[in-house]
Formats: sequence, C-alpha cells, structure tokens
Amino acid sequence: MQRVTDSGQPARAGWVRRWALWSLPARVRGFVLAVELVTIAIVTANLVLARLTAHDVLGYLVVVGLGIGAAEMARQVERRRRRFADTPHVNFSSVWTLAAALVLPGILAAAVVVALYLHLWLRSWRGVAGVYAHRTLFSACNAILSCQLAAWCARSLHVLPTDQDRGAWTALGLSAVILVYFLANSTVVATVIALSKPTWTAKLLIGRLNENLLELATLCMGTLAAMLIVLRPWLVVLIFVPLYALHRSALVRQFEHAATRDSKTGLLNAASWRALAESELRRARNLGTSLGILLIDIDHFKLVNTVHGHLIGDDALQAAGAAIRDLVRGSDLCGRFGGDEFVVMLPGSDAAGVLAVAHRIRERIANAEIAPTTDSPLQVTVSIGVAAFPAAGPDLDDVLLAADNALFAAKDSGRNRVQASEAM
Repeated sequence: MQRVTDSGQPARAGWVRRWALWSLPARVRGFVLAVELVTIAIVTANLVLARLTAHDVLGYLVVVGLGIGAAEMARQVERRRRRFADTPHVNFSSVWTLAAALVLPGILAAAVVVALYLHLWLRSWRGVAGVYAHRTLFSACNAILSCQLAAWCARSLHVLPTDQDRGAWTALGLSAVILVYFLANSTVVATVIALSKPTWTAKLLIGRLNENLLELATLCMGTLAAMLIVLRPWLVVLIFVPLYALHRSALVRQFEHAATRDSKTGLLNAASWRALAESELRRARNLGTSLGILLIDIDHFKLVNTVHGHLIGDDALQAAGAAIRDLVRGSDLCGRFGGDEFVVMLPGSDAAGVLAVAHRIRERIANAEIAPTTDSPLQVTVSIGVAAFPAAGPDLDDVLLAADNALFAAKDSGRNRVQASEAM
C-alpha cells in the first residue's frame, strides 16, 4: 500500500520534489537532463548491439576490482579531499574508466563507470556537505560519454587492440585518445559552469592549471593501465602506489589552499595577503619600482544582510571576489580583509594602470546581478580607495592608510566611485 501525505499526494512525489536538481536554473537543469538522456540512449544502443564473451566479462571484473581496490586504499584521503574540493573535483576514477574504454566493449566500459561511481558515492562521498546525488549521476554520465568518444577515437586511429605496437603511431594515437577524453569531459563541465554563472571568463571555464594537469596525469596512467591489463596483468598493481601518492599530494595542496584562502570568496585571507604583500613591497623597494593598492568596500553591506538575508550577502561577497579575481593579473595579490572589505596589490603598476583596474572592478560589480535565480536579482556597488608606493610612504601600513583615507573619501562623496590618494 502506497503511503500518502495529508494532501492525498504520494509521499514519494514530495521527496522527489525536494531533490537539489530542481533548485538549479532551468537552463542548467535542461542541459543536465539532456546529457543524461543522451547517455541513456548510447548505453541502450550499446546494449542492443553487444556481443559479449566470457573474456569480456572477466576483463570487466578485473577493471572494476582494480578500480574499487584503488578507491578503497585511498578512501579516507578521497573523503577529506571531497570536503575541501572546489568544483570540478578530480576523483582519479578516470584511470580505470579510460582503461575500460580501451580494453572493453562499450556497454561494459559504461558498466565500469556505473560501478566505480556507485562505489565512490556509497563509500566516500555520501554525507559530505555539498555533494549531491544528482551531481554524482551527472559526473558518471559525463564519464560514460567521454569513454565512448575515447574508444571511438582509438578505433579510428587504429590503436586498438592495445596489444599491437605500431611504434610512434601508437604513442601519437594514445595521446590523441587522452586529449579527446579530456576535452569531452572538460567541455561538458565548462558548459554547466557557463550556464550557471551570469558572468564568466575563459579562465573560469578552463579551470586551474593544477587541476587540469592532475586530470591529464590520471588519463596517462589510464592508458598505461590498459596496456598492462592486456600485456602484463599482474604488473597493474604497480600503479596503485603512484596513484595513492597523487591522492596524498592533492590533499596536501588542498590543505595549503584552505589555510591561506578565505572560504567564502577564494581570495587570500588577511594574514596570507599581508605576508605576501610585505614581500612584494620589499622587492619593489629593492628594485626601485612602484606598486598600487586598492581597498574595496561593498556599499551598504549591512543593509544587504538585513533586508535580503546573509545567504544573499554571501552571494554578494562571492560576486565581488569573482569580479576582482577576473580583472587582475595572475601576479597581483587579491585578498579579503574581513567583513565586506577587499584589498588588491598590483606590483609594477603605475598610477594610471592602478586607477584603470579600479574603475573596471567598480563597473563590473555594479553591473553584476546577485542571486540571479531569485525573482528580483540584487545589484550592489563598491567604493574603492587607491594609493601607490612609494608616493604614499615607505611601508605597507603607510600605503594601506593612504588607501583607507581615499576609501572614506569615496564613501563621503556618494559611494560607487573610485577615489585616489592625494599622494598619487
């Protein structure tokens, strides 16, 4: 007998409506469902066309066993990494999913993905804050599609079966397979990010260099695993140690990132920013060069929190942090001083360059929509004070004080404006 709610509707329907998937913007939800439907269609076609042998099934069991064994060995590390992860998250399963694409029929390669992601969900990810079932399902579908494209590429370039060595052509062909898997997977993720963000940059879509290199490293290991499974199965266990080492090194890097970064914006925290800024100022003093500092404050931020709530206030902080990060160079230092105040140091910039960056940041934030999924998106503004070394003084505190005085002047002049220090 089916349990119903007081309204007479099946209880299960209410549970389905509470899925986090339905809280996504319509365009994102539509793309996610489209990817999943395409994946189901491809898997169904592979199932209809499959002509499996006992050797294929044995190969499937071997790859799944290896993948689960490697995941179990690094389970606690993976769980900690997932807690500290930004998205997208490199989970190292691509070592085994790419190997499956190269050594197994399409339907069994898809089955490997399902088995490994189900194991990761049950053993490592379930219960971790911010990890949702619909995201895991989408990631699994993305991996299945990437496997299918990689296998198609391998067949087209005649690098299958993997036990036939064609010299340099094999190396080039497998490199192309890795690239196809990587690009297919990354394109799907980048599309979701582009659809989710009201404003985005190429840097945001491409992701961090370290994360991309990590994913490429796992794919290289996947091709080696495929070769070993076919040629020297017992030697595959040698992959476990370097794979575990990659897990550990990635975790250490994430700990370092968490210790130096502000959790809400991803910018440097106050202590880390100051330590790096002192070093940059000493370098500028020794080289006889200039640098600029921006102090940025969100206008009427307390009112935003009071009227719209702290969650929208957090969205405003994240939007401001993203605008600042996107509009400066990789060598510039961006930090959050706390509350609604941000600070940027621009080494080697002259007064005109510093002011130009400040105006671009002010305009970007003023034009950004905060929480665009709500009925009435919020728009916030910032006031910015600008000062420069050595004009404002010989020490970091002198330059910060000059920028702070300029910031107060910007607020007194009506807010949503840039004010330069008198010393500039």
